[in-house]
Amino acid sequence: MPIYEYYCSTCKQEFEALKSLSQVDAPTDCKICGQQGERLLSTFSFKSNTFTAPKLKPATKPRRAHQEIDDIDAINSD
Repeated sequence: MPIYEYYCSTCKQEFEALKSLSQVDAPTDCKICGQQGERLLSTFSFKSNTFTAPKLKPATKPRRAHQEIDDIDAINSD
């Protein structure tokens, strides 16, 4: 079930509610003051136990593009 974010204009607090997709349009009351909250637009989060980002090694020395271009030009001029 998705977690939705809400804002209460009465007590100026944000709160979250875990709701099924069939209940998404149902009113949600503030957990602090009990007034109806307004649903906020928020991003979604994706978590997977099967995907991990590749571990990259830091460069051992900085690359110099202009040096590499000069080397290529020298090879091509021969």
